[in-house]
Formats: sequence, C-alpha cells, structure tokens
Amino acid sequence: MDCDLTDRTALITGAGRGMGKKTAKTFARNGADVVINDVDPDVAEETAAEVRDLGVEAVGIAADVSDAAEVQAMVERATEELGPIDVLVNNAGVGDAGPFVDDSYDDTFELNLDVHLYGSLNCTRAVIDGMVERGYGKVVNITSIHTKNGVGMSPAYDVGKYSLLGLTKSLALELGREGVRVNAVAPGWVNTRMTEGFSDDVRQQILDNNPVGRLAEPEDIANAVTFLASPASDYINGHELRVDGGQVPIDSWRLDNR
Repeated sequence: MDCDLTDRTALITGAGRGMGKKTAKTFARNGADVVINDVDPDVAEETAAEVRDLGVEAVGIAADVSDAAEVQAMVERATEELGPIDVLVNNAGVGDAGPFVDDSYDDTFELNLDVHLYGSLNCTRAVIDGMVERGYGKVVNITSIHTKNGVGMSPAYDVGKYSLLGLTKSLALELGREGVRVNAVAPGWVNTRMTEGFSDDVRQQILDNNPVGRLAEPEDIANAVTFLASPASDYINGHELRVDGGQVPIDSWRLDNR
C-alpha cells in the first residue's frame, strides 16, 4: 500500500497534542513536511521541533481556526516557508458538552460550530484554490462516532460533528473532478485529554460495548488519516472512515455520567 507522502506539505490543525500530534509525526515518517497549528504557540513550536527531528521540514504556527483572518495569515506564512499545502487535516476540536436545557447551551453551541464547522470552512477556503489550480489535494476532516449514534447530553458537540460530515460529503461531490479528495475519519473513544476525566464506571461501560475491548490510541487515528491523505486512497472520496473498534451504540449512556 502506497502511503508515501514525500514531496507533500500538510497542514494539520490542533496538532500540538493528542491525535493531531501523532498524525503529524506519522505524516513525517511517511515523508511529508508538516505545518503544526495550535492555539498555543509554545505547544505548536515544541511539536514542530519534534517533527523536524524525524528528518522533515516543519513549522509551528499559532492560530485560532475560527478566525478567518488568522487562518489566512497562517496559510500565507506556511506557504512561504514550506510551499503550497497539498494535504489539509481539519483536526482542531473542542469537547464542550452539556444538556440542551442548560442556561449556557447557546455558548456551547456557538463554540462547537465555530471550531468544528467554521474552523474547517476557514481552513479549507484558505487552501482549496491552490489545490484546484494544481489539480491535486487531500482534505481529511475529523468527525466523530457521534455521527452514527448521538450521545445524550451533548447536542452541541453532535451538531458540530454532524455538520462537518455534511460539509465533507458536499465538498467531495463538488471537488472530486478537480483532483481534490475530501474524506473524514470518525474516531471512537480515544485515550486523549477529552476522555481523561471519565469516571471508572463510564470507562468500563465503553469497554463493555466495544468488541476490541479498549479505547483507541492516537496512533490508531493517525494511521487512518495517513491512509486517506496518501495515494493509497486516491479513489476514495466523500467517505467517513470509522475508527471505533466496532463500538456498539450505548443508547442509555449520558455524558453527565462522567
């Protein structure tokens, strides 16, 4: 299988930690130069330094993906330093959740949509013209297991990820003939900061309903993203690749059981 990313430049949002960081390193091991985006400039540069140690070029750039002007400035700097963006991974995300009837639900919805949907829109808009002009590009959006079965007490998060899946499928139809492939990876429960706060009971409930019997590790997600970013997936377009161990829906589980 050809997952060689040599001579490709990738921009990964939210890549300072967790799944994004592991994806950046996996890309580097497959030959890609990588732009590390994070809202924290120190974290972005620290990760970029680790990626450079793997023998490729990397630059850390801080930007809030929900701010179109910051995204545009990031892409301009990245292009100057590493060249045109061939691969975009819209990984930046937030885990804020809560009940619909909560007084603060408006803020939670706004945050999830700003980061998951509009953040991905901003980044895609900033790179897509160049991809179309060159007749080549890969966009990989990070959705969620929530796009298959909603989980109680997280309507804002669910809406953010469902909207990103809709964007994925629509752009795939529009851009496929332009040489651009748009796909998504839908992680299940992953050992990251988002799941650190889960109680032992909730964690066990997840494991009991997972045929593989464990949470995903960031490298499990990184491997799937690398596949969709590589030539091995050139005939895959508009697809959501679930990386969840075959997770069985937990209809009665609610996020307030953390």
